[in-house]
Amino acid sequence: MTHDRLIHPSRRSLLAWSGAGALTVAGVSAGTGTASAADHPTPGSALLVPSPRLDLNSASDNWIREKSLRDTTIMQSFGYDNANGHIYVAQVTQGGLKLAGESAAVSSADRNRHGDLTITKWDMSGNTLGYMYLRGFGHGMSIGVEPAGGKAYLWTEADGQEVPDPVHPDDPTKTTSRGRRLARFPFVNGQVLDSGSAGLTMYAPVAGATTYTASVDPVYGRLAIRFRDTDGVMVFQVHDLDLARLGIWSQPLASVREPRLTAVPGWPLTTYGDPFLQGYVAVGQYLYMLHGNSYGSVQKINGQDTVISAPGVGNTFITSVNLTTGSLDPAPPSPFKETVNPAYTAAAYTLDYREPEGLGVLVPDPAQPGVFSIGMGFASGVAGARVATIYGKAGLVQPS
Repeated sequence: MTHDRLIHPSRRSLLAWSGAGALTVAGVSAGTGTASAADHPTPGSALLVPSPRLDLNSASDNWIREKSLRDTTIMQSFGYDNANGHIYVAQVTQGGLKLAGESAAVSSADRNRHGDLTITKWDMSGNTLGYMYLRGFGHGMSIGVEPAGGKAYLWTEADGQEVPDPVHPDDPTKTTSRGRRLARFPFVNGQVLDSGSAGLTMYAPVAGATTYTASVDPVYGRLAIRFRDTDGVMVFQVHDLDLARLGIWSQPLASVREPRLTAVPGWPLTTYGDPFLQGYVAVGQYLYMLHGNSYGSVQKINGQDTVISAPGVGNTFITSVNLTTGSLDPAPPSPFKETVNPAYTAAAYTLDYREPEGLGVLVPDPAQPGVFSIGMGFASGVAGARVATIYGKAGLVQPS
């Protein structure tokens, strides 16, 4: 069920890590990369203690509806700067632009292939405050936002590598980009930043791994990363944010294989297909994943082309995973029912096109840092004039 009540989250400073505990690391000195540890709040606890869980079946409310970004391409992900009241949205750079250092305008196919991204800075109502261009970074499937005083550092994939487009896996002419490393850098309005440039710090957390993305847990002070390991398996890890900033990756708080929705008991494959992972966040001991496809998407099922995301209905699901076990929590029943986990959502179902794109963690009140909501992004509009929407869920289940 979708609710269209408009919410304007408060623009207050967030005491992001208050009450989360402190971490002491012997032998680690502060001050590497672009900022020292002294610039940041106390990091979260090193233990995945019991934490609140989002009620996946709580109402979805309209926070931001069909707002424009810097470019006209589809939003890929977004993240909240809860301390300063800003939202950062990532998208693949549109074709036809000539940026600084380029001799001519670059096509959309080349932007996608090279991994060129555009970051739009919004206020909490979706009004554009600034932008930044990233060349050679990747696809922008997830973005982490780390406040530091009055500014924000962004965590993204970097060192983009050309790969087959998962939407067109059998067409060798269709390619995209995925990052082989992670990067951290300050948002600088109007800047064109190249992967590997001075001003950003690069990380390779796991030897031989590729396809990196990241997301910041603003409640417990952690960094969730996703990558493809040397066996080709997609893995999620959670690290203390202070240690990640220092380049220390040997002490993950959690490491789990990515669950596949098609492996859920009773999952109706012929109805919803194999939905794409479109975003993720971690808060405390829980990982949340957003899956789905744009309206009218077709997949081959039992040898037949099948519409898996019917207009007005879609195949968008939000799932919670307990990071201490790697299992869906709450556990799904069999046969599949859409009222539990994974939870089907009809949020923003009246949008045209409607493709789910990204999750973000909103902490509305600094006096209650453990009370959070999760926003779900959706792209809509016609090709060449895409717009972005965010609906959110606020219901929480407290640990027993």
